[in-house]
Amino acid sequence: MNKALISLFICFYLFSSTSFAMQTIDNLVNQEKLTISLTVNESEQQIVGQALVVSIEVATDRWFATGTRVQSFTLTDVVMQASNIVTINGSKRIKGQSWATQTHEITLYPTLTGSYRLPEIKVDVSVNTENDGIITGVLNTQEAGFNISLPEALIDIDNFIVSPEVTLNIDGQFDADKKYSIGEAITQTITITASDTPAMMIPEINLTNISEVSKSGKANTETAEGISIYHKPAKVFDKSNRGSLSGSRVESFTYIFEKSGNYILAEQVIYWWNSQSNTLETLLIPASSWSVSGQGFIKQQSNFELKNLNFNIATLLIIALTFLVLTLAYLIYIKRQQLVTFYKKLTKHEQRQLRQQFLNHIAKKEYLIATQTLYQYSLALGKSTEIKNNKLTERLNKLAFQGGTDIDSSLTFSIDDAKALIRQIASKTAKNAKESNFTHGEAIKLNKQ
Repeated sequence: MNKALISLFICFYLFSSTSFAMQTIDNLVNQEKLTISLTVNESEQQIVGQALVVSIEVATDRWFATGTRVQSFTLTDVVMQASNIVTINGSKRIKGQSWATQTHEITLYPTLTGSYRLPEIKVDVSVNTENDGIITGVLNTQEAGFNISLPEALIDIDNFIVSPEVTLNIDGQFDADKKYSIGEAITQTITITASDTPAMMIPEINLTNISEVSKSGKANTETAEGISIYHKPAKVFDKSNRGSLSGSRVESFTYIFEKSGNYILAEQVIYWWNSQSNTLETLLIPASSWSVSGQGFIKQQSNFELKNLNFNIATLLIIALTFLVLTLAYLIYIKRQQLVTFYKKLTKHEQRQLRQQFLNHIAKKEYLIATQTLYQYSLALGKSTEIKNNKLTERLNKLAFQGGTDIDSSLTFSIDDAKALIRQIASKTAKNAKESNFTHGEAIKLNKQ
């Protein structure tokens, strides 16, 4: 009985020792080999509707395997776009050593004044360590807060835009000197574009306040019954150019004249807070006036007869060809993603991009990022073992991880060396790769001394 208890104790001890020996993400943080930090980039006057950028930086003394990813989170009274996270890869020196970094910039748009509290944000991390292979886990940022105010000039304004620049374009104007006929129509399209602001933060436009002017010249305050208005659903879209965001909102109104008379469409003022000068500015959609006569537009077209539409064989052929072309274009459109994927696979787009990035990093002497890119390139080729036991790889590794006073000035790695290393990896056959003793999760010891 005593022997059984002793055996059980020994097994438990061995299991505990093995468990404690396993490396984790938290261990890397405690060993100061991995860090995470959060920064709230507030403006001097952060107001309602203004973009607020939150930066999350993860840094490692090695490199990232599959990178880092911010888990989704929510904030009350804050607008966050689904694709508003920008990830930036980089490096920095810590105590004379090169560290790889990934920074996630999250843009928030608070909708109410007051104090906000950012909760702990979870970040998925995957690091390629020197002795323990790839380690994955979750890091939490620290809590942070920020304050949102409202300038006195905006207190009595319900809808406004916050942007350093806003433009207004009006397409389709009423002609005050023209006599419109019953049945005619005018379409007016309004386009508002704001920089550093997503389209969802641009308020809607209401151009339906139409009044009829009586014979005495007095405008009826009630909406005119002689005009039918068709308001198309608004089009909202964002554009990004070299990291600079601009949002656009397009509103289209069609006015159909059903009754003779004189009409006035009231002006509309668009308020926007200039975040560059911190001043309130306005854009004006001017008022429009027009007259509708009693003669019907349909009567003016009564002489138009269907007998003039004599479709001959050539016309039918053109219609058939047009239909065929449109059908083909539609099929290409709905299958575009598959075509793009097939094209990238056929032309080895990913491998070519990684190869070029590797050469660019070598040219800039960014050896740490170049080492990570080389690892990703070998994975894309399915030949991750080919970078092991390679003299060129060992030399690159020494350049990537030397720091402080331990610097060998005789070490070099040229573009020709980089191209030679790529050729060596690519020239290996699939059979050699299959026979390699590399297993998933094993550390790729590039810095073997």
